[in-house]
Amino acid sequence: MAVAVAHIMNTNVYFASLNDTIDHVRELMATKRIHAVPIIGKNRKLLGIVTTADLARKLDGTEPVRHVMCEMVATIAATASVGQAARRMRERHIHHLVVSDQGKAVGIVSSYDLLRLFELMPPDAKSAQPAAVVDNSVDSAAHKERAQA
Repeated sequence: MAVAVAHIMNTNVYFASLNDTIDHVRELMATKRIHAVPIIGKNRKLLGIVTTADLARKLDGTEPVRHVMCEMVATIAATASVGQAARRMRERHIHHLVVSDQGKAVGIVSSYDLLRLFELMPPDAKSAQPAAVVDNSVDSAAHKERAQA
């Protein structure tokens, strides 16, 4: 039986708005020890996301976060399986998915959440042979191609 994203997602999510400053979001990430902040509008409508990678370069902290946020947010439904979440993260080379319900952010799931689930699995389930061997060379080639573009 597949585990649903709803069972591992974090519903205690810290959000920011378009006009919050970059420094405000940096401080939020540092004090709450988080690596991604969804940017929302009215009624929790998802508008974007900011990650630590977005804030890694030197930026004017007084500017609005909307200048650095990514508007193409990877989302997933709470009813999706954790396998689907892992696949989506791996294919897109990301570490966070915003859990959405009808365009509204209701939670977040991270690669850390998936690792924690794996850690809690019974030992016999961890050592089971996978259904298919993953060919990482495909992912590596795609990653190199994007890096050269």
